[in-house]
Amino acid sequence: MKKILLLSSLVVLLAAQVTLGHDPRTVAKDFTHSLSIEGAGKLTLSYKSLHWNAPAYEAAKKNDQQRERLNSSLWKKIGKLDTEFDVVIGGVQVPKGSYSLGINFDANDNFKLVLGAAGKDIVIPLQTEADSPTVTYLTFDLRPASDTDTFVIEGRSGKFRSFAEVKVPYLAPHEHPAGQTK
Repeated sequence: MKKILLLSSLVVLLAAQVTLGHDPRTVAKDFTHSLSIEGAGKLTLSYKSLHWNAPAYEAAKKNDQQRERLNSSLWKKIGKLDTEFDVVIGGVQVPKGSYSLGINFDANDNFKLVLGAAGKDIVIPLQTEADSPTVTYLTFDLRPASDTDTFVIEGRSGKFRSFAEVKVPYLAPHEHPAGQTK
């Protein structure tokens, strides 16, 4: 009787371990990207690289309640944006500070960055294209653009590529008083 009880306990424990275990290939990885500007400081973007699930996304697009639940919970806080200088992202002023980072979308595939701090959200509309090759995990990129004070933030997931211009007022062209080089 003790052997049967011990064996059944082991089977239950093994089943629980298999059921509760995570497949490391589909668990979100943590990423951090930074931009350092001499004299101004650092901008750091940290996030969880969520796994793209096309059926769940399509279902949420068609169901307002499900989409709102996804936008207000799972996708609301996927990371952080810390900036030691003011920036303008997608035409929206973002004062220096620390923000939670989230993503929001609507039924028409319009994506937005959501930065939260002190109970208030800064919502930044993104330009979105839906003809990119499929990307299995959410990824962000922050890279220079053509102008000295301009960068691009781009997010990719599934077939979507969403992006916005990032302006750094500290780097904007300006006049120097005569005899000064800075």
